[in-house]
Amino acid sequence: MSLSDWERNGWAVRHQTSPHEIRDLLEVVERDLADSAAEGLSADWRMNIAYNAALQAATAAMAAAGFRPPRDAHHHRVIQSLRETIRADAGVVATFDAFRKKRNISGYERVGLVSDADAAAMRALAVALRNEVTAWLRVNHAELLEP
Repeated sequence: MSLSDWERNGWAVRHQTSPHEIRDLLEVVERDLADSAAEGLSADWRMNIAYNAALQAATAAMAAAGFRPPRDAHHHRVIQSLRETIRADAGVVATFDAFRKKRNISGYERVGLVSDADAAAMRALAVALRNEVTAWLRVNHAELLEP
């Protein structure tokens, strides 16, 4: 299913991005990757920060493809869009979505659900997605990357 099909289903909205928007999103990714490695933070918070880095990388890819998610199920749609934008493997998307669910529980319902291993795994996923998205941008949307 293409992002145009998503638009017809109300799962995505057409969006005109710019190099400025893509740069800003990628700067958030870099900030959050750095912050997610900070010592002294709980595993819950490190995972949350790494999750946001990955989410912003996926948002940049979706924007470059000419779409943005609607407010309803925003995070879910951005994560699922990786299959259409960078052609992410279904396993990567499923892992990212599992972290989304864990983040929701740890952020709103229960402390201590996230282990150090979870935080490290989410950070590794965020780094990999950052790398894949920037490589995809260079090949498919180089005009959106400022020199």
